[in-house]
Amino acid sequence: MCYNKFMSIQFPITIKILYEKEAKDAPYVAYIPEFDLSSCGKTEKEARKNVKEALELVIEELKKQNKLEEYLTDIGIDLKKSSSFPKIIIEPFVFRFS
Repeated sequence: MCYNKFMSIQFPITIKILYEKEAKDAPYVAYIPEFDLSSCGKTEKEARKNVKEALELVIEELKKQNKLEEYLTDIGIDLKKSSSFPKIIIEPFVFRFS
């Protein structure tokens, strides 16, 4: 696939937010499981912004190496099919303490 500055796709991502109280400088961690990528920040908003910037850097580097389509295929995304994005299901799970 040939990439240019005008091409774009919209991809739904999951951003999980964790709070690490021991990390005083940047206790919020944002994690994108689809790309196994994380970043942190002083606030939740900053952590989300940082992880999105990290994802943009990863995608740009993959494009430079002409490996973006291969990478997306490896994580289950087929750019030729608009419905190929991974299905995400959120279900409650009951923990029993007895």
